[in-house]
This record gives sequence, structure tokens and C-alpha cells, in this order.
Amino acid sequence: MKTTREEIKELIIDKLQSIVDGAGKTIFGDVFGYPEAEFKEYPVAVVMSKGIDGENLDSGRNQRTFQFTVDLYQEQTRAGRTPEEAENIMGRTTDKIIEAFDTDPNLSGEVLVVRIVKATFDFKATSGTFNFATFDIDCVSIVQNY
Repeated sequence: MKTTREEIKELIIDKLQSIVDGAGKTIFGDVFGYPEAEFKEYPVAVVMSKGIDGENLDSGRNQRTFQFTVDLYQEQTRAGRTPEEAENIMGRTTDKIIEAFDTDPNLSGEVLVVRIVKATFDFKATSGTFNFATFDIDCVSIVQNY
């Protein structure tokens, strides 16, 4: 069982990178485990640590909840994707992420449980036009209390 923030973040990154579409093609252009804003191919996922919670289970074990956000970005430009195409891509990508974690609720036995606890969606016109989604993901592990 993985018991550190970095190990669990890598599990989430690996899970996202393994998601494929109906044709077997990876759905993400890139997946980052750090703040990044230079994207080459969309959609993009950025995994960030949000926090850690914990409680003592008994004299030898702690239960830790590692909290992460996964931010999705999809471009929407005349040269790239139309508003409808961008929305459809975000919808399919969102469904694939939820399905991937629903069908692997303990990340192949590496955590006690992983939960998508919240997802929000947005649209912004900044230096470009993007569709956004943010997933709050909690991973629970049992850690030996040394």
C-alpha cells in the first residue's frame, strides 16, 4: 500500500495517462503533476496536491486521506475546437475519468479507497478560450504509526 503524497500522486497520474478512448488512443494530450500553463495538445490534466487529513485508528495505525485536485483544460478556438466540440470532448473526458476511478476503486490495491468527491465545470475567455473542469479526489491509506 502506498503511504506518501508523492507515491499516491504518481498513481493518479498513471491512472489518467492510462485512460483511452474507444479507438484505444490516450485521451489526454498531456498529464502534469505540477503547475503548468504551456500546453501543446488538448485535453490536458494537471494533478495537484490539495492537503492531507488523518486520524489514529489504533496504537499502530493511522488512516490518512490524501486530497488532490485534477484540473482539466480543453481549448476552444477557431483554429482548434468549436464551442460544441470542446464541450463534447470535456463531457467524454469527464465520463472516462469517473469510469476509470469507479472501476479501480483502490488503484490496484495501492490505497484503501479512492473517491471523486466533487467535480466542477467552467468556461473562461482569458488569453485564449478554454473549457475547464476540476475534480477533487481523495485517496485513503492506512499508515503504520511508528
